[in-house]
Amino acid sequence: MSKLICIYPEDRTTDFLLPIYEQLKVLAKEFIDYRFCTNNSSKTKSLYDELLKITENDIVIFLGHGASDKLYGSVDENKEKIILFDKTKSECFKKAFFIGIACRSKEFANEHIPNYIGFGDITSSYDEVLEERNIGDPYFLEWATEEDIINFQNEFVFAIIDAIRLSKFMGLHSIYKMTKLSFNKRIASLITNKNVQNFRQIADMLYDVNNEISFHSTQDYI
Repeated sequence: MSKLICIYPEDRTTDFLLPIYEQLKVLAKEFIDYRFCTNNSSKTKSLYDELLKITENDIVIFLGHGASDKLYGSVDENKEKIILFDKTKSECFKKAFFIGIACRSKEFANEHIPNYIGFGDITSSYDEVLEERNIGDPYFLEWATEEDIINFQNEFVFAIIDAIRLSKFMGLHSIYKMTKLSFNKRIASLITNKNVQNFRQIADMLYDVNNEISFHSTQDYI
């Protein structure tokens, strides 16, 4: 297995991803983690410096918030998300196999990173639902309560953990295939077992996430 580097900025709104982080720690033989408040300028500088030492075939996993042109770190004192990586800070990922478990990470990676797995839109909190209803679409996920979003978060995390276990991180293409498979398994389980409220709608959310997962590689088999 290649060296596994996990960047997971401290942010209470992404704490639901913690089981993924813990599973990575268990699986990886060589695990390097950057789990800290990125408002600490000295630690953030050290992160940038260390990432410049990435070698080919290292795997970098980012857990957090993202947008089409940036990946975010921790929030500041005003609860605003601070940019951690953008176009000027993406060079460090060019040698790596990158996995962005963050909203719209596939668009960010497509512009800057040759070998990646990226995601589309991910509804990561009920606050996001309320914000969209207030300033965007008033009918956005109109069926959803806070409990529903928590159930979606759990299903999302279980799918990623299952993919980690199945793939054993033996290559980017394998991780991609097992991720798609694991989301399909969670969808089928929800529809078959019907053991959570609004299971059909949550299954639809997982389907949308799975449908938007993107894989790109400059190599034939990795």
